[in-house]
Amino acid sequence: MNTVESKVKNHMKNHSEHVEYPDFGKMFNSIQMDELRVVDEIKHNSQRGKTKVAIVLGVSVAVMATPVYAAFQYDWSDILSHKSGIESALQAGYGQSIEQSVTAHGVTLTVHNAFVDDNRTVLLYTVRPGMETDGKEIRYDQMVLKDSNGEPIEGHYSQKWNEEQGVYQGYFETDWVMPKNHQSGLQFSITGVRYLQDIQEDITLDPQDTNTQKFNIQKDGIEAVEVQSFQHTEDQIMIRSNVTFTDKELQEQTWARITAYDQNGNIIKETESPVYGTAGATGAYSSMQIFNGQQFKEKANRFTFTYTHEKERIDGTWNLDLSLSQQQMRTGTVKKEMDIPLNSMGGEASIRGIVVTPTQIRVTINHQEDYFRIPYRTYQLEVDGKTMEGYVSLEGTVNPNQTELRFEQTDSLLMDVGSLSNKPMTLIAKDRVDEHSGSQASIRLTDISTQPQTIASDYEGFRLSWTYYLKDGNLYVESFSPDTTFGGINQSYFLEQGDKHYLAPLYFNDSDNKHTEVYKDFKGENIDLYVWNYTTKKPDEELRIPLTSNK
Repeated sequence: MNTVESKVKNHMKNHSEHVEYPDFGKMFNSIQMDELRVVDEIKHNSQRGKTKVAIVLGVSVAVMATPVYAAFQYDWSDILSHKSGIESALQAGYGQSIEQSVTAHGVTLTVHNAFVDDNRTVLLYTVRPGMETDGKEIRYDQMVLKDSNGEPIEGHYSQKWNEEQGVYQGYFETDWVMPKNHQSGLQFSITGVRYLQDIQEDITLDPQDTNTQKFNIQKDGIEAVEVQSFQHTEDQIMIRSNVTFTDKELQEQTWARITAYDQNGNIIKETESPVYGTAGATGAYSSMQIFNGQQFKEKANRFTFTYTHEKERIDGTWNLDLSLSQQQMRTGTVKKEMDIPLNSMGGEASIRGIVVTPTQIRVTINHQEDYFRIPYRTYQLEVDGKTMEGYVSLEGTVNPNQTELRFEQTDSLLMDVGSLSNKPMTLIAKDRVDEHSGSQASIRLTDISTQPQTIASDYEGFRLSWTYYLKDGNLYVESFSPDTTFGGINQSYFLEQGDKHYLAPLYFNDSDNKHTEVYKDFKGENIDLYVWNYTTKKPDEELRIPLTSNK
């Protein structure tokens, strides 16, 4: 924290009841032009200007809302760690200071800043809860941004608890772009504040038992949980829990999982990121967790079924009417139209344009095929010798004939948008993965029983192994190839009177192309399986495309 910010913060802590408010009108008139000047300077020298901008924004906040120096109160770097473009723009003095609050039922919603440009709209907000939460999660029945006609604008939010300030800090993001009139009246609101807690129910799980173990919960809208264990790798175990609910609304909102403790009461952590709430083979709620096999089987001596539950709620609606402007961000926007064919990708795809704003760079690719998948995993944008990481945008309303690649600016790579029009840009795509339709060749599984069996086959030039077995009346089929250029089987099916019946995907590990599927309630001893589609990988392939404008 810089010196000025520290002094202001300490002053407010020690003299919070004796803050003398300045002559706002006089102060605003005296700093208006300086604020614009400092923002312009910061574009070219972000390190030198950070303190200046913080001082000016702190004063302008005092003009618009209490408390005085509100801009100093919050460090947004944590919540914006994956939105570096917004964080960089905030540090560089971009964005619109809002500082509007509404309080009801003890809960205060505040919108602090807005970023409105030709790529997206982002609001930085805080929620001060109306009760002690101990930092536990809170959610809302709805968080929504509405346009001037009252129509909802699709978006998403993310927030974290700030213990020091006693608020939840978050951002609301949408790919909605303001119309060209540069200013718009919108409404931001939350409805129904829900205070959550984790509930733990002890279960008598036997970590050595590979059969399905069922535990009746009969509480809080949860009927039961079924737990299955699978050998994941040589030293890892996969725990899959299927939960049945009596309250379907709870099914869409809870995080349910298995928690394991050692004899000292310490949680045994997963070795990979867990997956919660996916649809199981029958559409039921399913969670998947990967543990070290030895720790889970030998060191765990207590198991609980853990789920998120609503502890308390406050009904109500908190509305803020916002007048958002794109004017400031417009001064840092560059648009270019292009027509660059992507012949190596197929699908008659072409790059159609690029939009550069202070928070983000967006590359648009048009294609004739609906939902065409660009066959690369990693995207970078090289601008004047500097490289930015990117991703395929799946936010908002998806155009089936258009794919967007978005690249976040970072503090270390912050570029003066106005000077980019004459600088070279290159789109870099790496790690190619192609999808292929399966052939009519079948894989025959015979003498199916509870004893795992493995057969080998040559499929489209790749050596594959198939391991299959019965468990709890269900047929499990695992496919794997030692060839690292084989991406894996996406899904298989069998034929019954000419109709295709697909197995339900249970697990897929992209790193080793292992795939597990299940056929529920299998009856019989033999089956012929067909591959619906599969992928191949070229991890070292790199495509470089110079982005040149046709206008």
